[in-house]
Amino acid sequence: MSANRNVPSPLRIALAALVVVAIVIALAACGSSGSKSSGTSPSTKATSSTTAAAASGDTVNLKLIAYKPDKLTVTAGTTVTWHQMDPGVHTVTSGTVSQDGGGVTMHPDGTFDSGQLATGKTYSHTFATPGTYTYFCQIHPATMHGEITVK
Repeated sequence: MSANRNVPSPLRIALAALVVVAIVIALAACGSSGSKSSGTSPSTKATSSTTAAAASGDTVNLKLIAYKPDKLTVTAGTTVTWHQMDPGVHTVTSGTVSQDGGGVTMHPDGTFDSGQLATGKTYSHTFATPGTYTYFCQIHPATMHGEITVK
């Protein structure tokens, strides 16, 4: 038997290193942003407690670069809590996103905005008025969208 069978080839080592670098870059991109935010807006309040929302089923998880569930129906007066479970940061920003010619344009409407939510943080908003509220992540506007229907 040859002694070289248990030694990885230089090509395999280089390929493994390239895969590790690509994963690190992808994870770092999920957490980077050029803007800073205080985390709250005047009309909303960020919170670190999800007990009431979790008990009533009015929680949206931010996980795997998606809102889960992406659509939720609640009654007027309900407080919805978003729980950020991904590495890096996400936002919960009311408004819409348009995608034209390969570009993405964000159209926040100012109804609510979480600011940047780090892993493990939560954001809550009380929906007092019936209607449909769309929202998106300012970090990942092309892929992260959600909708709250208030009855």
